[in-house]
Amino acid sequence: MALFIYGIFCAFVLGLLFGSFANVCIYRIPLDLSVVRPRSSCVKCKNPVLWHDNIPVLSFIILGAKCRHCKTKISFIYPMVEILTGTLFALLFYKYQFSFPFFLFCVLAFSLVVISVIDYYHQIIPDIFPLILASCGLLFAAFNPTLGSAYLERIINSVCGLVAGGGSLLIIGLLGQFIYKKEAMGGGDVKLMAGVGALIGWDKVLFAIFIGAFLGSIAGIFLLIFKKVEKRGYMPFGPFLAAASYLVLFLPKPEIIINAFIVWETDIINRLFGF
Repeated sequence: MALFIYGIFCAFVLGLLFGSFANVCIYRIPLDLSVVRPRSSCVKCKNPVLWHDNIPVLSFIILGAKCRHCKTKISFIYPMVEILTGTLFALLFYKYQFSFPFFLFCVLAFSLVVISVIDYYHQIIPDIFPLILASCGLLFAAFNPTLGSAYLERIINSVCGLVAGGGSLLIIGLLGQFIYKKEAMGGGDVKLMAGVGALIGWDKVLFAIFIGAFLGSIAGIFLLIFKKVEKRGYMPFGPFLAAASYLVLFLPKPEIIINAFIVWETDIINRLFGF
């Protein structure tokens, strides 16, 4: 048990470190800057961030959420991204321990965090992340036991997942464009779910799209009620797809949930009408 808890802690720390890098990607990629060079610096005074001021979460607390040099406030987004990534990694360890799926899905979790924040603030999904997800999904499909028991089954599931994830959203987007006479689905969303599908398979990616649409609908209703968005305004879909794509990793297989829902619905009907 102690070893398991230590593993969760290590996964969380690993996530914090990747969360720190995620912040670099979130800030620099939309500006078309390198994520490697130069080293991190204050966005206002441009002074380089010292190594001991770049420790995830801890440095933010020690510095009082301010730059050491110019005292400019540091956004709470930085520690939130680090803690979120650390938590996602820890949950993956809880389910998969240090197995191959753990490392594969850590790539997924990292990418989903970066994509969500960038899409929320800039309404874009950089092509590099769907490409990374699709490449990892297809190249390592044979070694991903979550896709099936046999090597060939895993490869076929990965390819079908890529087609199902991207193809289903593409069809929905084209239908929406035909009906509403404007773009209804961003190309980034299509590429994202194609990449996710290659990693998690066709059944899970379709389930993720359904959950993402449900979450997006609920959020959209609340935003309309509180007048945070116009009726025909744009709301980024990427964060909801990202949340759903991670969530389905922990849910039972879609067919199990559907069968359980049918049994539950049948039981309610029988109770109401005495069948």
